[in-house]
Amino acid sequence: MMRISDIMEKEIINIKNGKKLGFITDIDLDIESGKVSSFLITGTSGSFFYRGTEVDTVFWRDILRIGYDTVLVNIGSSLNFDKDQIDI
Repeated sequence: MMRISDIMEKEIINIKNGKKLGFITDIDLDIESGKVSSFLITGTSGSFFYRGTEVDTVFWRDILRIGYDTVLVNIGSSLNFDKDQIDI
């Protein structure tokens, strides 16, 4: 079992381009099913002139693997993965 505080310390990385997206700042739960539907992540912009933060959503279906210190996601990729063969 994993605690919410444990997963919020993990960095989100998109396997499509290897980009570090940031860290989880909030979790959306489906109250009726009791399951996690998505995560809100906050990351810093890579632009030199823009020093704000970006907030984005990662859906549960996009998560490929939750590792020791990172969460691998597949966002914006045409790759097809068999969800039954992915360890989470």
